[in-house]
Amino acid sequence: EIPAAYLDGIAQGIRDKTDARSALSQAIAEHAKQQVVGDPGVMERAMNSMLSRSYRAQVNKDSVAEMAIEDLNENPPNADSEGPSDDWMDKFERHAEEAGSVNLQFLFGKILAGEIRKPGTIGLSTLHFVSMLDGATASLIDKILPYTLPKGVTLLDALPTKLTVAEISFVEQSGFFSANKRYNPKLKEDGKMVEALGNGEFLILAGTKGSEVSMGSAGVLSIAGKGLLQALKPMFETKSYCDQAIKSPYVKRVFYGKGIQNENNFQIPQPTVVENPSFVEN
Repeated sequence: EIPAAYLDGIAQGIRDKTDARSALSQAIAEHAKQQVVGDPGVMERAMNSMLSRSYRAQVNKDSVAEMAIEDLNENPPNADSEGPSDDWMDKFERHAEEAGSVNLQFLFGKILAGEIRKPGTIGLSTLHFVSMLDGATASLIDKILPYTLPKGVTLLDALPTKLTVAEISFVEQSGFFSANKRYNPKLKEDGKMVEALGNGEFLILAGTKGSEVSMGSAGVLSIAGKGLLQALKPMFETKSYCDQAIKSPYVKRVFYGKGIQNENNFQIPQPTVVENPSFVEN
């Protein structure tokens, strides 16, 4: 057993240190006040700086809120959604204050809307990641998101305008994805492979059974990158995927559309079909 006197001694030591820090803080504040009295210009500059920063922070937060409201009007949350936690909102607000560009305000607005719809889905790592982006890199990420599969793979060769080596490097250094990868989905023994595209859309590759389909160069998303993708839920550019897929000699056709999936069955009731005119049966 630890004697009560020993615990009291520790507590008194903490109180003494706290009192000392309080006295020091008061002394510093008094000294600063005397300087302001002697030089009114110091106070004017301090006020201008503080008000200017507060104004910018409020304008940024208002812009983010407008983006979120616009997104929620298009896709309202469930009536029983509890919304973000206070802790999450505190951290979000601090990051949103620094979102000075339209691109960043758009991203933060989408993130806020996503967290309102489904609380707990947007991790703090995603908030930190977006807060570190500059406007140019945010614009690049916005450009490639529609070519990113929900599983976390960006099909770089599917983009109509290829990114330069420098642009890929900028996105990679931001922490969104790891570049210089390849995406080669494999057709199963029935000659098919199902790809989830998000928003209830699915795609089926059909062709030579057991073959690998080269979809070209790709980027693999980080955890923060996946969180951003989940928050934004962009419409996937299915046509570009199909155009890339039918370049493969192993793909006979591609089906895509709204899918219905259960434990024992999967189907696309009204698929769009893209044929590969160069396919040759083995």
